[in-house]
Amino acid sequence: MKSETFELPATAGHEACVAVHAFLTAARGRPVRLSGAGVRTTGARMALMLLAARRAWALDKQPFELADPSPPLRAGLERLGLAAELLAQEAAA
Repeated sequence: MKSETFELPATAGHEACVAVHAFLTAARGRPVRLSGAGVRTTGARMALMLLAARRAWALDKQPFELADPSPPLRAGLERLGLAAELLAQEAAA
């Protein structure tokens, strides 16, 4: 099955979180690929939502990929202690 794809917003404000949540809600039950290439800043709220989504997709036995993380995205996730889990290359299956 083809992955649903989504470009993560450049910043992690309220509107960005709303958009990501809407995408994830609509894509539940299907493989997803989130591109982090254009992310300039991230925050705890966005990171925790991505963590919850990764775990939900794992429970559903569906692939979840956070691809092409920008240096700021990677640094933000590392600061929060979430890089190892969110940037793991293996898909949750």
